[in-house]
Amino acid sequence: MTADSSLVNGSRYVECYDRGACLRQTSSFSNVAYANGQPLSRPTTLCDALWEARIFYSEDDNKCFIPFEALQLARHRGLVQKALQHKRFGISTADFPRILDSICSNQRLKDGKSFFRVFAILVLCKNTEYITRFVDLGIDDSYLPLPIIRKNGGTITIKRHKHGGKCPSIKESVLKSIFQDWDHDSLSNLQTRQWWTIAPFLGREGQKIYHYVLESGDVLPFEEKKREEHPKIVDIQGAEEPLDEEMLLVNEGGFGEVSIVKIHPSHYDFGKQLYSDGSHEFALKRLKSPNKNEFKLEVDALRKYNQGIDQHLIPLLATIEKEDDTSKYYLLFPKADGDLRHFWETQFSKTTDKSLLKWMAEQCLGITRALSILHQDQDANKNEDYPIYGRHGDIKAANILWFAKAGATGPSGWRLVLSDFGLMRFHRLMSRSNQTARNLKKTITYQAPEFDIAKISRKSDIWALGCTFLEFITCYILGYEAVSKNFPSCRGEYDERLKFDADKFYQTTNGGKGAELKPAVKEWISNLHRNPKCSPYLHNFLDFIEQSMLCIERDRRPAASDVVKSLESLLLKCQNASYLSGNLVR
Repeated sequence: MTADSSLVNGSRYVECYDRGACLRQTSSFSNVAYANGQPLSRPTTLCDALWEARIFYSEDDNKCFIPFEALQLARHRGLVQKALQHKRFGISTADFPRILDSICSNQRLKDGKSFFRVFAILVLCKNTEYITRFVDLGIDDSYLPLPIIRKNGGTITIKRHKHGGKCPSIKESVLKSIFQDWDHDSLSNLQTRQWWTIAPFLGREGQKIYHYVLESGDVLPFEEKKREEHPKIVDIQGAEEPLDEEMLLVNEGGFGEVSIVKIHPSHYDFGKQLYSDGSHEFALKRLKSPNKNEFKLEVDALRKYNQGIDQHLIPLLATIEKEDDTSKYYLLFPKADGDLRHFWETQFSKTTDKSLLKWMAEQCLGITRALSILHQDQDANKNEDYPIYGRHGDIKAANILWFAKAGATGPSGWRLVLSDFGLMRFHRLMSRSNQTARNLKKTITYQAPEFDIAKISRKSDIWALGCTFLEFITCYILGYEAVSKNFPSCRGEYDERLKFDADKFYQTTNGGKGAELKPAVKEWISNLHRNPKCSPYLHNFLDFIEQSMLCIERDRRPAASDVVKSLESLLLKCQNASYLSGNLVR
């Protein structure tokens, strides 16, 4: 592993070329399975056991891996001894114990070598007897993957892997001496099956984030992989529409696509994950662009704000560089239980916990603190009109994730987390015009007035956050249908400039030179105030949203740090039970 300061600044981001082998040595996963001669559940040969242990997550029969815990069968003395004792192998009686010990040792040998992976590959290729050559030449597991070896007539050609220079190298003369009597089928099997045994081990070490640099032939240790379902968009008439490709680019953020992957438990260790449900599932974001600079921008933002779920920021667990048919760069995150909109739909109608409103106050404050951290990235030499630095740019319920601790059934084990802020770095590379934004019909709901009448800035995030908080209160008081259908419907009106029904929270005035909060939004807020469920806390919160966060004049809108102070003040008052439950109908 080597640090690469050219990829991102700082020592917390480290390139990893050994597939996590060093990390595994210090992880909590120990090499215990089958390694010490424990009896097997049923009689078998090593070749059959390894073959049956393969895990596939795609339809390609060659794209599989043998999990590390099953690979320990190649250290099982009984199976190894049985595999080596075939009479045609010709291993001398004197050499047998040495070869057996080299393969079966639970720990690395005194010289730091291990051979069980090499042996497993030879067994799978039906060339078990060649283990003696590898042991005698000291070509152990650290040399994997072996170069691509081809045979044309009597001539052997060798092709090194792209990143082969980062691993121990074997002289061509040595390789030719080992494989001179292998036939085409055996060499082809070697090239395919060696990848089955070296699936990477993914992990973290303290505050370091590892960037796994892999070959195109590497197989990731996923038991399952499924694309995350994109929510259907309900327009203001209540009709469902799928997202088109252009909308997906914006909705996914950073021009990526998110899948849920299940990592085999013997192939990762990210430390104690309080918000894990034990399913071994994670979110894998595939960047659609192969551009290294764009990848750097995404990672730089995520790395800088990698403070964790308890601080309401999504943690980056690892990154992967692997060229394949679909992408080159991947980012790994914890899997959330859903986004905020999913939370509203599934939990608000079920939860009767009296602490729910106080929890909501705490989470709104936490999300605002997270946004304030992002906004502090503003260059001190740039004024508010400079829109590039430290702006999230896509705050909405779909980009606020809901995490639950294992077994949590109420608010005490729930946490809301701001996500997809890697997108903010792309504002430095992209200059999306208002026209482009207008073309994305379903993405403008939380758009601030300055998209039409002024310059966008960090204050545009405050507007979007105010819209989201208003929806949060709406759902708490009136339920999910109100926030998903009724409120969008009452905001909907035909926009002459956009040429479609828009459900933005404001409308333009004076021929497009000015703007105002939509009367329907003001009336909606008034109706929330009149609802008996609206407590003093919610009255104060609604007032702050309407008068400050949804202020049309951008420069009069509070900064994120000021919103934090206001929400801290409201939360302090929540210590009084009557502030949360008392009715004060206006």
